[in-house]
Amino acid sequence: MAEAKRTFATSRAAALTRLAVENDVAIIASFIAYRLIHRYVEGSNPSLPRLSAVISGTTTLHSSITTILAVYFLRQCQTQWAERVLHNGKNPAIKTDTVLEESSSLWQEITDGNGRARRYPDDSTNPLLQTRSTLGNTITAIECGFLLQDTISLLHEALLRLRLVKPGLKPNIRLLLQYADKTLLAHHIGIALALLVFHYYVHQDRDRGIYIIVQFLLMNSSTPVLNLRWWLRTYHPNSRLLCLCSALAFVAAFYMARVWLVGWIIREYGKSHGYTSAWKIYFEGMRLPCQMGTGALWIANTAWWTLLVISVAKRLPKELARIGEAMHSKKS
Repeated sequence: MAEAKRTFATSRAAALTRLAVENDVAIIASFIAYRLIHRYVEGSNPSLPRLSAVISGTTTLHSSITTILAVYFLRQCQTQWAERVLHNGKNPAIKTDTVLEESSSLWQEITDGNGRARRYPDDSTNPLLQTRSTLGNTITAIECGFLLQDTISLLHEALLRLRLVKPGLKPNIRLLLQYADKTLLAHHIGIALALLVFHYYVHQDRDRGIYIIVQFLLMNSSTPVLNLRWWLRTYHPNSRLLCLCSALAFVAAFYMARVWLVGWIIREYGKSHGYTSAWKIYFEGMRLPCQMGTGALWIANTAWWTLLVISVAKRLPKELARIGEAMHSKKS
């Protein structure tokens, strides 16, 4: 028996090491692949407009790939859970048909630093949080490698912008940050660091929540529409009807991928505990760090979307008038 336990422990350790190494390789391979694509397309001495176009194109390619992989992974998980329901007669993603009762054993009591106890739903067997997947980890590794590579491209873009505005000036980090897209740069670095922390947990055999993480990666689905809008406004500004349609499409895509999606993820988590309302599970069943994280994300994305709607709404009458004039002039 002792020998069997040692053999099992050794084989498990070897399997975990292999999975961790595979994740590391996926991050490095993603970084190198996107970097090679950049270097091949942009050339040896790219201009600022060309580099910006390459960054936009690579981002569109990556966001399309990760969205397709994320949808496939999420559907695969749902299929596996459905098969488990047929086999075991029990849905692993739903612990109860009603909201948890006070006496339910599915509550977990947690004491904060002040000694106050609060009860939360027990997620120790919740597949939404406990599911572990090599494919899911690979998707996050691809995302991490891309973000690290794109950070370098954004700094390169800032360098070209600096040389254009102040030729001959010796660049430094402060100047690069001054001419870089600081919002996008902070976004990339923040998410890349978070994913690197997740992969550290993979090495420690403590990774959890891959299903939820990949759900959040569906936010990438709005990026191709954003880049289409930028491309039309930059290279085809006279195609006013197409520019307007792309702006309206981006308003809808941003809302679905970055505002509605957050509520959908919270609602999916709530369903695993019998809740039907995202608001109810948010205020009654989610731990404070999760509340703060998802709440801040939803508020920030809603604020960005509101500003986007206001911007498009302000330009809409003028754009419609110009489109009407252009169509009238063509007829005459």
